[in-house]
Amino acid sequence: MCYTVTIKQRVIVMSVSFLIRTFTLGVAGLVTIAGAMLMIGSAQAAENEHRHGQGSLQILQAENQWQLTLSLPLDDAFGFEHAPETDEQKSQIRHFVVQAESFDTFIKMQGNCSLQGATVNLPWPFYADGEPPRRSENAHNERMHEEVHAHKDVEAVYQIGCEEAIESITVNVPAISPSLVSIDAQWATEKGQGMQIITPNDNTLFLRR
Repeated sequence: MCYTVTIKQRVIVMSVSFLIRTFTLGVAGLVTIAGAMLMIGSAQAAENEHRHGQGSLQILQAENQWQLTLSLPLDDAFGFEHAPETDEQKSQIRHFVVQAESFDTFIKMQGNCSLQGATVNLPWPFYADGEPPRRSENAHNERMHEEVHAHKDVEAVYQIGCEEAIESITVNVPAISPSLVSIDAQWATEKGQGMQIITPNDNTLFLRR
């Protein structure tokens, strides 16, 4: 299995650049949640800068469907910021992917919810079955190009179905990464919008406040 980056749609409205996701809601078809995000505020008007020790979590709700997107610096997720070169580094990535895809290792939603899909996106191809990535003859130049141009983040996207209202979400920050200091969380639900900084000691989002 090969994990690769997927391209997301970016929408800029009133100088607010925010990642807008689309996801399928059964018979309701394809729903795009955009208008609600305009109320989230100007504190994060620009794209979040890449900072070690700082991640982001975006939460969207439409009816009983939720989408959560967790983004982390590669250094915090794996301990390195380049494509894996050793068996140990490949093992670290495989371990993270398994943990991330289980969802409730990292995040717990209060209520009767079930994971419907999980995708882990990396800034370069990675073969979970051990197949080696393509290496060019000029590996040094390829590596330099990769380090300059790669978005040094790993992203986990979750599709969640919940049978009842969700009022809180708890994030296990140390389980995600011991070096993670904070996670900037933003949400837009049917109850409202908000933002909060998650830390190891303050790790529960109360979505109605």
